[in-house]
Amino acid sequence: MPQLQVRQRGDVLRTLNLGMRQLSIGRTPDNGLPLRDPSVAVRHAEISVEGGALLLTDLTGGEAATFVNGRRLTPNQPWRLTHGDEIQIGPFTVAFLSEAAAAPPEPPQGRTDVQGTLAAHPARPPIPTFPAPLPPPGGAGLYTSFLPPYFQESEFLGRFLKILEAVWEPMQRRQDSVDLHFDPRVSPPQLLGWMAGWLGVPLDPHWPEARQRAWLREAVTLYRWRGTRYGLSRALETVFGLTPVLSEDSAQPHTLRVTLLDSPDGDDTASREAITEFVQRHAPAHTRVTVEFVDTAPDPTPTDPTHTDPPPTPTGPGGPQAGTA
Repeated sequence: MPQLQVRQRGDVLRTLNLGMRQLSIGRTPDNGLPLRDPSVAVRHAEISVEGGALLLTDLTGGEAATFVNGRRLTPNQPWRLTHGDEIQIGPFTVAFLSEAAAAPPEPPQGRTDVQGTLAAHPARPPIPTFPAPLPPPGGAGLYTSFLPPYFQESEFLGRFLKILEAVWEPMQRRQDSVDLHFDPRVSPPQLLGWMAGWLGVPLDPHWPEARQRAWLREAVTLYRWRGTRYGLSRALETVFGLTPVLSEDSAQPHTLRVTLLDSPDGDDTASREAITEFVQRHAPAHTRVTVEFVDTAPDPTPTDPTHTDPPPTPTGPGGPQAGTA
């Protein structure tokens, strides 16, 4: 039976048998092959069976990328998979094996279920938005060009029409692009709070503008995953740029331990108190949540909190500090 072998940084994460007629690949857990990374789209790609051949189709519409053996696929154009093809999606490499390979040994089953890898993602700068341009102070205005040639020669009439142009043209431009006012990626910053109230999601005005826009883009999708581990992880990644490690111990049911990298110094919007309150708001119901913060060096690569030897950076990581919510 054909298989897909998922690898990341050389490590085999899982092997999936292709016994179904259609397999979706994406970021959320409702996909047949979920790939947990912010660079992966909610519905990134799809593998289907047609005439005995396996076809891979990129579904991102060009917003993200799907590569096969280093070649970027054209969106919505099927690609026939052959044995040994390597599919690159974000940081993952998915190898297609037409014959079942020897499965790696299963890891020993423990009492603790751990999910996630510590990481911190800086916020992207917001897209600059500009008001509608006013007519130039000198020269003929736009409205003057609609007059008969005889009236275009009147200087007084040209200056008079510029008054109306300065009032109506910004409104006309706004009306022509009214749909963009409801797109959180390019909407004026003054409308973000209004859209948050419309969607019924909390929006802290002190969050960086890029975080506010990202939160509004993900709000509707995250409603489906509210109260789940995926929903909590994705909410923290979107608002604070922090990927948590979630741990559940079978000996202590209805408990969840959330481990996070410490917030940068001087960032009041990502303080421990603010993050802990956010975790409590989006944690699964009827669950006791413990939030731990682990210091890290300036190197953005996550470090092991139990490691005592300093890395080759100017400052070494401190010991783990925990705060219980």
